[in-house]
This record gives sequence, structure tokens and C-alpha cells, in this order.
Amino acid sequence: MKAVISSFLGAKISGKDRLFIHNIFQFVCILGWFSILSYTDAYYIIYLFIGLIGLLCRSKVIGANKSLSFRSDRLNLVAASSFSLMIVMANYGIYSAISDSILFLLWDRPSNFTSFDRYFAHLPLLLSLVCFPILFFGGTYLAFFILQFLTEQWIPFQFEYCKYKMSARKVFFTVFTVISSFHSLILFLCYYPGVISIDSVDQLTQIVENSISNRHPFYHTLFMYPFIWTGTHLFGDINIGVALYSFFTVLMTSAVFSYALVNLYELHINKKILLVVTLIYTLMPYHILFSFTVWKDIPFSVSVLLLIISFFRYTNKIGKNNKLNLVFMMLSSCGICLFRSNGLIVFILILLAFVFFYRKQYMGVSIAFVSILITSVILTYPVLNSQNISQSDLIEMLAVPVQQISRTIIENDDLTEVQIEKINKIADFQEIPSHYNPKTVDPMKKFIRIKGNRNYLNTHKAEYAMLYFELGISHPYSYFTAWVDQTKGYWNAGYDYWRFGHSCWENNIHLKRTVVSKPLQTVMYGYTESFEFFDLLKPFVSIGLHTWMILLVAYMAYRKKDKTVLFLTVPSLAIIFTMLIGTPVFAEFRYAYALFCCLPFLAVVVFRRNLENVNN
Repeated sequence: MKAVISSFLGAKISGKDRLFIHNIFQFVCILGWFSILSYTDAYYIIYLFIGLIGLLCRSKVIGANKSLSFRSDRLNLVAASSFSLMIVMANYGIYSAISDSILFLLWDRPSNFTSFDRYFAHLPLLLSLVCFPILFFGGTYLAFFILQFLTEQWIPFQFEYCKYKMSARKVFFTVFTVISSFHSLILFLCYYPGVISIDSVDQLTQIVENSISNRHPFYHTLFMYPFIWTGTHLFGDINIGVALYSFFTVLMTSAVFSYALVNLYELHINKKILLVVTLIYTLMPYHILFSFTVWKDIPFSVSVLLLIISFFRYTNKIGKNNKLNLVFMMLSSCGICLFRSNGLIVFILILLAFVFFYRKQYMGVSIAFVSILITSVILTYPVLNSQNISQSDLIEMLAVPVQQISRTIIENDDLTEVQIEKINKIADFQEIPSHYNPKTVDPMKKFIRIKGNRNYLNTHKAEYAMLYFELGISHPYSYFTAWVDQTKGYWNAGYDYWRFGHSCWENNIHLKRTVVSKPLQTVMYGYTESFEFFDLLKPFVSIGLHTWMILLVAYMAYRKKDKTVLFLTVPSLAIIFTMLIGTPVFAEFRYAYALFCCLPFLAVVVFRRNLENVNN
């Protein structure tokens, strides 16, 4: 029978007809992709841009209709399918939104739905069966067109070689002066003594009251201490101390951004590209406000950028002093390990990638990296424990599992009495639904810390690890949806969630905001908030889009066989990986700020000319 059908189809449908049918299917899927995603709770403008770029690439692609049997096409197909699957996963709830929309069209008021529940109860499931393949194939087609265009047209592309006469040192100080002067002006006229959030107040209070813990990284608190001590003891004003620290971070971020620009200058990148990169580091709202925000995320993020710049210079022998590049690599590695709680995991992943890519090629760097990791572990645990400096509690590290278990409790009523009893020993089982927020674990953390029993969890880790796996095996969908809702801000198009702080948080340590120019502050506020409200500006602040761009740089580096740039993407991707396994908030911008620091540099060097021993 199969042979007869095949013979019949072969006789009746020619190659031209099959191509026509395929194009019709392609058109339906792409049109459906645009239509279905219009119901998303993410930034639709980013999907729209990707779709339009995909259609444009389709018209430019050479041999768009050729067979997918070529190896390059298979790689593009796998990458495009993976990208499309991410979008499908992040929008798992879109079918319910479409179902509600259909019901609203049929009846005027939601209250009328109840009498039709028996007819439409399974409408979301039916829509998912229809829309899922359309959404998946539509996204795969569009992503494939983009990747095929890039691999066919841009693999050999290199930026134009430009000759420059100005010394690299002069370029550095020129760019540094421009960025630091502008950011300092905003700091002292609008935001003195700096942007101070609730976390900033907590950390500064630790210094003032000498109640140091590792809840915020101890070594970042220690890093801040000399500035705060100077303000409080020499000038009698903590605001001066915070302002000194804020000014120092302005100088630090400006120096690293200028270093990135100088590296591109020494690669003889076109001056228009250099100007664009300079404007990004100078004018993007997050680079302005974060340069004087009292957070550990800022020195951590610029440490990541400094590491990839200095490693790139070291391996390509750029500049006259390669030992200085090695020193910067070591300093930035220490910053990564010590300035944020997930830094050790990030650095372990960097080290593993380094061993995989380079093995015995740079033994000195390998030894230095291992030494820094071991030293950082000793400093973080044995040293702090010996000084009775408390560590972050276990709940802080179990954000995703806590969310998954909470979601399972809310969505299912088949937990056994033994499982409920175990949960009750940590937190009241009946109260969990009222504290669960799918986008952040903070309400659950506070609930467990205030009313729960953290000590019991600390002493029965193995027991609760087994409970976690038991519930996951019996309720995989609840675990999946909880994980998606908790992490999708880092790998999907983008979401509305606070990014920029403008205030000085209420406190008991005499910190207060001083505004010299209220008109300029109003302009700054309007400028930064415009990136939150105008659709055309939202891509610039989308974490997920920047994650996709970093992945695209990694893919292009792989296709170009550029091992160095491929390795340079590892720190940013390692940060995102730690968000996937332990983020407390679904789209916290500052957690991913390092990506916004690194992308301008990475996006340029992946298309650099292969210059050997570039020196000025």
C-alpha cells in the first residue's frame, strides 16, 4: 500500500508542485507566527523585527530553495529550530490568551462564559495542537533565513582596515575623559551621592553598624569600605563617602569602556564603528545610571568585560606590554569570583571552557586561573567562616526549586500526606499559594524566613532533595512552567520589569538625595524612561535579545572557526546559565548587565581582520 501511495504521489505531484505546496506551507506558518505572537506578554516589537529581517534575508539568500542536505544548512536548521523552540516554550500560555480573545469575540462579558464551559473547556488545548506547529515552523523558517544569509554572505566579511596616526594612549584618555566627564556631570548635578536602592542601603548599613555578612558579597562590601570610612570619619558625612565611591565607579567603568574602544582602535576598525561603540558606552541609559549605582553588579560586570578584552589582547599579542594584559586578566578574574554570589560558578565555567579550548596552549594562564579559583574559594568559605561572617542562607540558593515546588502545590491536589508533612516542617502548606509569585521568589523567601523553619531544611538537605525529585517526576509540567516563568526574561524577547533606579531609598543612616539641577534631572528621568515605554527603544534594553545576540556571535565565531571569539562569549553565556538554575527574579536587568557591557565589543571583534601581532 505504501508503495502504491508513493507511486501515486510521485506520478501526480511534480517537483515544481511540491515546491509550490512547500511555499504555501511556509507562507501559512510565517503569517501564523506573526499573528499568534501578537498575543504574547513579551515585547512583540522584537518578534516583529526578527520576522521582518527574516523575510528580508529570504529575498537575499542565495539558493534559498536548495536541499537541506548540505552540512552548513543542517547546522543552520538545528540552530534555527533551537531558537524557535525557545520562543514556543516562553509563550506556552499564549493559547489560553487566544482562547480568551475568541470567547470575548463570541460573548460580550466574561461572566457569560460559565454557561459554555462544557463546550469550550478544551479550547486552549485544541488551539495548542493547531498553533504549536505553526509557531514552531514559522519561527524556524525565519531564523533559518537569517542564519543562511549570515553564513553565506557574512562568514567572509571583515571590517574595513583603517590607518590611524594617533597613539592608542591618547585615544584612551580622550574617550575616557568624554565618558567619565559626562557621567560625572549627571552624578553630581542630578543624583548626588549616587543611585541607592534598598540593597544598597542594606550593604551600607552593614558598614556603618559593623554588622558585616556575606548576604551581599563580603569582598564587595570591603571594596566599598575605604570610601565610606573616608566620608564618615574624615568629613563626618556618609553622603561624601558614598559620593566618593560613586565617582570611583564612574572612573572605573569609563576606563574599562575606553579600554574596549582602544582595543578596537588598535585592530584598525573603521572609525564609524568606533564612534558607534563610543556613543553606546556614553549615552545608553543603563551605562549612565549604573556607573554611579551602589551595586555589586557594576564592578562584577565591568570585570567580565575587562577579562574578555585582556584575554583577547593577550592571545592576539596586541599592544607592547603583554604582561599588563595578563595582570588585567588576573584582576578581572578576582572581581568575577568575589564581587557576586554566582561569580564562582561563572568562573568555574570559564575555566572549564578555557581548558577545553586551549588545553596546554597557555599553561601559565591555566595555572593562574586555577590559583585564583582556589584562592577565591578559600577566601569565600574558610576565611569568612573563621571570622564568623555569616553566609547567604540556603533558601537564597534554591530560588528555582522553591518556585517549582510552590507551583506544584498550587496546581495539583494529589500530594501525599508524607510529602505535605515534609513541606509543613519548613513552611505552612496552606499559606504557600498566597505567597507564590511566578516571576520572583522574594515573597516565598520572606515567608519562609519569617514564618518557616530554615534550620530544619539546613539539617535535612538530602531528604528535601529527594522530595524535590519525587515531585518533579510526578508533576513535570508544573516544574516546567514554573521554571519558564521564573527564567524567561533572560532568554525571550523582553518584558516590562523595572531596570533603572533614580531615588535614594529611605534609610536610617542619614543618606539623602541632593539635586543641583532639577531640569536636568527631569530630562534624565524622561530619557531613561523612554526606553521603557517606546516600542522602538525596547530592543536596546531587552535582556533576551542581548542573550540571542551573544549566542549569534558565538555561532558566527564557530562558523568562522574563530576559537578566540567563541571563548570570549563564554563568560556572558555562563552568567545566563547561572540565571537559568538559580535566579530569584525572572528579568532582573542588573543581573545580566555584563551582557550589555560585552556585546558591543564582541559584535565588532567577530568581524575583525585577522591581524597578527598588531602593535602601535
